[in-house]
Amino acid sequence: MKLIPFELDKQEYHLLFNGAALFDTYDQFGSEGSVLDHIQGNSRDAFDNICWYLTELATQGELYRRYAGYDKQPIPGVDLFAVFLSPLDVARARMAIQAAIAAGFGQEKEKPREIDKGLLELEKKTD
Repeated sequence: MKLIPFELDKQEYHLLFNGAALFDTYDQFGSEGSVLDHIQGNSRDAFDNICWYLTELATQGELYRRYAGYDKQPIPGVDLFAVFLSPLDVARARMAIQAAIAAGFGQEKEKPREIDKGLLELEKKTD
């Protein structure tokens, strides 16, 4: 499982989209359409949904970290995100949510690997 870091007000949250988050999302918004549909646009509903997603994904991330043996950090509430998200943070939050969902579905973009030409030559010589 891949945690996506999201920093807000000097606190780092670890976002995780797992099975529990998926079914909580279905309970919250229904299962029609994409799970990302609810955070699109510039409406108050989209903002409230972004805050809900941040809370859900940060909660799942923190629970995962605790089971993995990391020190406990506070689990944020939806009000925390509603208060501390600045207009510029909303776009960052949307991107972090999208990255967490993509990682949860196993669709995160892989970074292009650098090719070590020296290693390739060595492998050719040893074959």
